[in-house]
Amino acid sequence: MTSSPLIEMFLMTMCTNYPVLNVTTTEPPPWQWVPERKTPKDVKFFCKLKQVPQLRKELLRGKKLRVITIDHWPVSWIQDVNGTMIGRGIAFEILNTLQEKFGFTYEIRLPSSMSLLDEKGTITDMLKNRQADMVAAFVPNLPDLENVLEWGAELCQYEYVILTRRPSESATGSGLLAPFAREVWFFILAAVIFTGPVIWVIMKIRAWMCGPSQVFSLADCVWFVYGALMKQGSTLSPIHDSTRVLFAGWWIFIMILTAFYTANLTAFLTLSKFTLSIHTVDDIAWYGKWMAEKGAAVEYSVQMDDQLQVLRKSLNRGRGSYINLTEIDQDHLADLVMDGALFLQDRFWLNFFMLNMEKRVQEGEQHCQFVLTLEKFLTASLSFVYPKNSILPRIFNPIMLSYVESGIIKHLLTKDLPDATICPLDLGSMERKLRNSDLSTTYFVILGGFTSACLVFLFEFIIRRYHPEEDVFLWPNNDKVGIVDAKPKMNPFSHFMNLKVHPTKIPGMHTTINGREYMVYNNRDGQRKLIPVRTPSALLFYKWQQ
Repeated sequence: MTSSPLIEMFLMTMCTNYPVLNVTTTEPPPWQWVPERKTPKDVKFFCKLKQVPQLRKELLRGKKLRVITIDHWPVSWIQDVNGTMIGRGIAFEILNTLQEKFGFTYEIRLPSSMSLLDEKGTITDMLKNRQADMVAAFVPNLPDLENVLEWGAELCQYEYVILTRRPSESATGSGLLAPFAREVWFFILAAVIFTGPVIWVIMKIRAWMCGPSQVFSLADCVWFVYGALMKQGSTLSPIHDSTRVLFAGWWIFIMILTAFYTANLTAFLTLSKFTLSIHTVDDIAWYGKWMAEKGAAVEYSVQMDDQLQVLRKSLNRGRGSYINLTEIDQDHLADLVMDGALFLQDRFWLNFFMLNMEKRVQEGEQHCQFVLTLEKFLTASLSFVYPKNSILPRIFNPIMLSYVESGIIKHLLTKDLPDATICPLDLGSMERKLRNSDLSTTYFVILGGFTSACLVFLFEFIIRRYHPEEDVFLWPNNDKVGIVDAKPKMNPFSHFMNLKVHPTKIPGMHTTINGREYMVYNNRDGQRKLIPVRTPSALLFYKWQQ
């Protein structure tokens, strides 16, 4: 049955008078009018639904988009050519491919403020007020603005790291302390302090439970632990099995400990890598001074992210600042970093910055004066941005995802960078010479020893001044520190080979030092001497006195 000419005319009028589409609010017509001819005399029109790819391809054809961008070299920037703004960078390379595919044109508009914050004249404000259709730039995903803006497909992720001047020394610390972690040193110190008293208490308990037995003094146990640690040996000879096991256990512990320490120290002095002292956000806040790009993702995250609250407090104390990269050149930024400031920026931008700095290094100048931290303190997803409820993301996202999955975006981001790492943290020097930092612990030990000796000398001097008849002896009998009589009593019997000695010949007293027994006496010149007891040298000394 042939359709009525009046009905056909009505349907054709509806199709041809379809309203002009708004790319930010309205869907395209899901149909088209096509003639179907069966015979030359029988012609009618009917509605044929369009497929989704055809709708996407035809929707923007002939439309003109209002595009805004931000100056973030080398991703996006504006070049003035004969009074016309031309978009450059990776973002506009992607936009130009979309233009060829969908047949639209675009005009570039610049925001009055190059900031991501929700302020007047920024890209956020222009998109909210429908003054632009999209942002052709890699904009970080700002979670608090998801209700007013719409982000497209994720193109890549930026890792925000820290640019600092290369320090002259590694932050690993002293070479003598490096083989063990701080917790290990604390456990070793605790073992040295408590092992001696524990051995003494166990021997006391054994004597209390099993009757009279061999019990060393507390000072002897403490000195045994220290002497074993320093490989000095000991004259203590335990006769009970339990005490022998305690002594043997400590010796085995010291043997294993020193073996691991020696091996790790050798590895550190020959194979250690260069490290920085900045690892966390707290290190940034307390380092001294830090900088970040004004209006960029770092400033927004510091204001909104609770995990960066320590940077917000540091900013209030005057330790942080924001700089406008469009107002200062890279040489000025390099001078600020060389003066000791930290610069917080994405790794991609900083790699290009260091590459440009290396190209400017003259012959004879030092290379790789800057270095990047390995740890990132912030990660952000990047994509194009559109107004809320825009149809452009649904049209562009499939194409953008294909660019990402095929590696085109990654290629565009890295095509101007070398394959090797620019100024790595470890420059790979094969020579490893000991520096003062490696031996700083030995310097502190020597300084501590001299300081302790001076304090002891001052103590002895005060005692001698106010007690001229007495003397300070640090290792008296029974291991008690105190003041003893400067005029020791006569000893009628000698302990050397059980021989009798004239009292005026060898007057003195007994004492134990480092587990060995000595006779203390005054020689003909009035000087105090120590004579080892029960040794052949004691007999020689006795013959010399005769």
